[in-house]
Amino acid sequence: MTMDDCNLFEIIDTTRSMRRLKPDPVPDALIERIVSAGTRAPNGQNTQPWAFLVVRDPAARRFLQERYLAVMERAMGDHRPGPDDRSRGARTMRAAWHLAEHLHEAPVLLLVCGERDWPFAVAPEDRRGLAPPSYGSTYPAVQNILLACRALGLGATLTTLHQMFEAELCERFGIPDTHGVTALIPIGYPLGRFGPVRRRPLHEVTHLDRWGNSWPG
Repeated sequence: MTMDDCNLFEIIDTTRSMRRLKPDPVPDALIERIVSAGTRAPNGQNTQPWAFLVVRDPAARRFLQERYLAVMERAMGDHRPGPDDRSRGARTMRAAWHLAEHLHEAPVLLLVCGERDWPFAVAPEDRRGLAPPSYGSTYPAVQNILLACRALGLGATLTTLHQMFEAELCERFGIPDTHGVTALIPIGYPLGRFGPVRRRPLHEVTHLDRWGNSWPG
Protein backbone atom coordinates (compact mmCIF):
# COMPACT_ATOMS: atom_id res chain seq x y z
CA MET A 1 0.00 0.00 0.00
CA THR A 2 1.34 3.44 -0.93
CA MET A 3 0.54 6.93 0.29
CA ASP A 4 -1.40 7.56 -2.90
CA ASP A 5 -3.81 4.63 -2.75
CA CYS A 6 -4.63 4.65 0.97
CA ASN A 7 -7.37 6.93 2.27
CA LEU A 8 -6.18 9.42 4.92
CA PHE A 9 -8.90 8.54 7.41
CA GLU A 10 -8.31 4.84 6.91
CA ILE A 11 -4.67 5.47 7.82
CA ILE A 12 -5.68 7.47 10.91
CA ASP A 13 -8.20 4.86 12.02
CA THR A 14 -5.75 1.95 11.68
CA THR A 15 -2.46 3.44 12.90
CA ARG A 16 -1.57 1.35 15.91
CA SER A 17 1.54 1.45 18.07
CA MET A 18 3.53 -1.39 16.54
CA ARG A 19 6.01 -2.59 19.16
CA ARG A 20 6.83 -5.94 17.57
CA LEU A 21 8.96 -5.40 14.48
CA LYS A 22 10.85 -7.59 12.04
CA PRO A 23 14.62 -7.08 11.73
CA ASP A 24 14.36 -6.83 7.93
CA PRO A 25 16.11 -3.71 6.59
CA VAL A 26 14.07 -0.70 5.52
CA PRO A 27 15.17 0.83 2.18
CA ASP A 28 16.72 4.29 2.20
CA ALA A 29 13.97 5.57 -0.11
CA LEU A 30 11.29 4.75 2.46
CA ILE A 31 13.24 6.40 5.29
CA GLU A 32 13.64 9.51 3.16
CA ARG A 33 9.90 9.53 2.39
CA ILE A 34 9.04 9.15 6.07
CA VAL A 35 11.38 11.89 7.28
CA SER A 36 10.24 14.12 4.43
CA ALA A 37 6.66 13.69 5.68
CA GLY A 38 7.85 14.86 9.09
CA THR A 39 9.27 18.04 7.61
CA ARG A 40 5.89 18.84 6.03
CA ALA A 41 4.28 19.27 9.44
CA PRO A 42 2.89 22.61 10.59
CA ASN A 43 5.22 24.42 12.98
CA GLY A 44 5.57 27.72 14.79
CA GLN A 45 6.28 30.64 12.44
CA ASN A 46 7.70 28.17 9.92
CA THR A 47 10.91 28.04 11.93
CA GLN A 48 11.15 24.27 11.26
CA PRO A 49 13.02 23.68 14.54
CA TRP A 50 13.44 19.94 14.01
CA ALA A 51 16.32 17.63 13.22
CA PHE A 52 16.28 13.87 12.68
CA LEU A 53 18.91 11.30 13.57
CA VAL A 54 18.52 7.94 11.81
CA VAL A 55 20.22 5.23 13.87
CA ARG A 56 20.98 2.01 11.98
CA ASP A 57 24.40 0.99 13.29
CA PRO A 58 23.97 -2.25 15.30
CA ALA A 59 26.22 -1.10 18.15
CA ALA A 60 24.37 2.20 18.42
CA ARG A 61 21.00 0.44 18.47
CA ARG A 62 22.26 -1.90 21.18
CA PHE A 63 23.42 1.13 23.19
CA LEU A 64 19.88 2.53 23.10
CA GLN A 65 18.24 -0.82 23.84
CA GLU A 66 20.36 -1.54 26.91
CA ARG A 67 19.51 1.80 28.48
CA TYR A 68 15.86 1.65 27.45
CA LEU A 69 15.51 -1.80 29.02
CA ALA A 70 17.24 -0.66 32.20
CA VAL A 71 14.69 2.14 32.57
CA MET A 72 11.83 -0.32 32.03
CA GLU A 73 13.22 -2.65 34.65
CA ARG A 74 13.57 0.16 37.19
CA ALA A 75 10.16 1.66 36.53
CA MET A 76 8.03 -1.37 35.63
CA GLY A 77 9.96 -4.40 36.82
CA ASP A 78 7.32 -5.21 39.42
CA HIS A 79 4.46 -4.90 36.94
CA ARG A 80 5.06 -7.69 34.44
CA PRO A 81 1.71 -9.36 33.68
CA GLY A 82 1.28 -12.97 34.68
CA PRO A 83 1.22 -15.67 32.00
CA ASP A 84 -2.52 -16.23 32.48
CA ASP A 85 -3.50 -12.56 32.38
CA ARG A 86 -5.32 -12.01 29.06
CA SER A 87 -6.63 -8.53 29.78
CA ARG A 88 -6.12 -5.68 27.34
CA GLY A 89 -3.75 -3.96 29.74
CA ALA A 90 -1.65 -7.12 30.05
CA ARG A 91 -1.41 -7.44 26.28
CA THR A 92 -0.22 -3.85 26.04
CA MET A 93 2.37 -4.40 28.77
CA ARG A 94 3.68 -7.53 27.08
CA ALA A 95 4.14 -5.55 23.88
CA ALA A 96 5.97 -2.83 25.81
CA TRP A 97 8.31 -5.38 27.37
CA HIS A 98 8.89 -7.00 24.00
CA LEU A 99 9.93 -3.64 22.59
CA ALA A 100 12.30 -2.99 25.49
CA GLU A 101 13.93 -6.40 25.10
CA HIS A 102 14.14 -6.27 21.29
CA LEU A 103 14.56 -2.57 20.57
CA HIS A 104 18.00 -3.15 19.05
CA GLU A 105 16.45 -5.52 16.49
CA ALA A 106 14.36 -2.77 14.93
CA PRO A 107 16.21 -1.86 11.72
CA VAL A 108 15.73 1.87 12.26
CA LEU A 109 15.62 3.91 15.45
CA LEU A 110 14.66 7.48 14.62
CA LEU A 111 15.52 10.22 17.09
CA VAL A 112 13.40 13.33 16.59
CA CYS A 113 15.12 16.42 17.96
CA GLY A 114 13.91 19.97 18.47
CA GLU A 115 15.73 23.24 18.92
CA ARG A 116 15.67 24.46 22.50
CA ASP A 117 13.56 27.56 23.10
CA TRP A 118 11.94 28.92 26.25
CA PRO A 119 8.12 29.04 26.19
CA PHE A 120 6.55 32.48 26.62
CA ALA A 121 5.00 31.27 29.87
CA VAL A 122 8.44 31.03 31.51
CA ALA A 123 9.54 34.50 32.56
CA PRO A 124 13.12 35.48 31.63
CA GLU A 125 14.17 35.63 35.28
CA ASP A 126 12.99 32.03 35.76
CA ARG A 127 14.96 30.61 32.85
CA ARG A 128 17.71 28.44 34.26
CA GLY A 129 19.67 25.68 32.61
CA LEU A 130 18.78 24.41 29.17
CA ALA A 131 15.51 25.43 27.57
CA PRO A 132 13.16 22.59 26.63
CA PRO A 133 13.05 21.50 22.99
CA SER A 134 10.21 22.72 20.80
CA TYR A 135 7.60 20.06 21.50
CA GLY A 136 4.83 22.13 19.91
CA SER A 137 6.53 21.99 16.53
CA THR A 138 8.20 18.59 16.64
CA TYR A 139 5.19 16.56 17.75
CA PRO A 140 3.19 17.37 14.60
CA ALA A 141 6.26 16.09 12.73
CA VAL A 142 6.20 12.94 14.86
CA GLN A 143 2.56 12.33 13.98
CA ASN A 144 3.28 12.83 10.29
CA ILE A 145 6.05 10.26 10.58
CA LEU A 146 3.78 7.72 12.27
CA LEU A 147 1.09 8.18 9.62
CA ALA A 148 3.64 7.95 6.81
CA CYS A 149 4.96 4.69 8.27
CA ARG A 150 1.43 3.29 8.33
CA ALA A 151 0.79 4.36 4.74
CA LEU A 152 3.97 2.61 3.61
CA GLY A 153 3.19 -0.60 5.51
CA LEU A 154 5.77 0.01 8.22
CA GLY A 155 5.25 -0.34 11.94
CA ALA A 156 6.32 2.37 14.37
CA THR A 157 5.59 3.66 17.84
CA LEU A 158 6.25 6.87 19.77
CA THR A 159 8.43 6.31 22.84
CA THR A 160 9.82 8.76 25.39
CA LEU A 161 11.78 6.62 27.87
CA HIS A 162 14.93 8.09 26.35
CA GLN A 163 14.29 11.11 28.61
CA MET A 164 15.64 9.05 31.50
CA PHE A 165 19.08 8.82 29.88
CA GLU A 166 19.00 11.77 27.49
CA ALA A 167 22.26 13.33 28.65
CA GLU A 168 24.15 10.10 28.00
CA LEU A 169 22.30 9.67 24.71
CA CYS A 170 23.23 13.16 23.50
CA GLU A 171 26.88 12.60 24.41
CA ARG A 172 26.96 9.24 22.62
CA PHE A 173 25.47 10.63 19.40
CA GLY A 174 27.02 14.09 19.47
CA ILE A 175 23.71 15.94 19.77
CA PRO A 176 24.52 19.55 20.70
CA ASP A 177 23.01 21.45 23.63
CA THR A 178 21.04 23.53 21.14
CA HIS A 179 18.72 20.56 20.63
CA GLY A 180 16.79 18.13 22.80
CA VAL A 181 15.40 14.73 21.86
CA THR A 182 11.59 14.76 21.83
CA ALA A 183 10.91 11.22 20.62
CA LEU A 184 12.52 7.88 19.92
CA ILE A 185 10.65 6.03 17.17
CA PRO A 186 11.47 2.40 16.34
CA ILE A 187 10.58 1.68 12.70
CA GLY A 188 10.37 -1.62 10.83
CA TYR A 189 8.05 -4.04 9.11
CA PRO A 190 5.43 -5.14 11.65
CA LEU A 191 5.05 -8.65 13.01
CA GLY A 192 1.40 -7.90 13.75
CA ARG A 193 -1.38 -6.56 11.59
CA PHE A 194 -2.83 -3.12 11.27
CA GLY A 195 -6.47 -2.73 12.14
CA PRO A 196 -9.08 -0.49 13.75
CA VAL A 197 -7.97 1.02 17.04
CA ARG A 198 -10.16 1.03 20.15
CA ARG A 199 -10.84 4.40 21.65
CA ARG A 200 -13.32 5.86 24.14
CA PRO A 201 -16.47 7.28 22.51
CA LEU A 202 -16.51 10.98 21.68
CA HIS A 203 -19.28 11.85 24.13
CA GLU A 204 -17.02 10.74 26.99
CA VAL A 205 -14.10 12.95 26.02
CA THR A 206 -15.69 15.93 24.23
CA HIS A 207 -17.29 18.94 25.96
CA LEU A 208 -19.45 21.60 24.34
CA ASP A 209 -18.89 25.27 25.27
CA ARG A 210 -18.12 24.45 28.93
CA TRP A 211 -16.42 21.56 30.72
CA GLY A 212 -19.02 19.01 31.75
CA ASN A 213 -21.42 19.76 28.91
CA SER A 214 -21.11 16.55 26.95
CA TRP A 215 -21.04 16.56 23.20
CA PRO A 216 -24.62 15.63 22.21
CA GLY A 217 -23.77 13.19 19.42
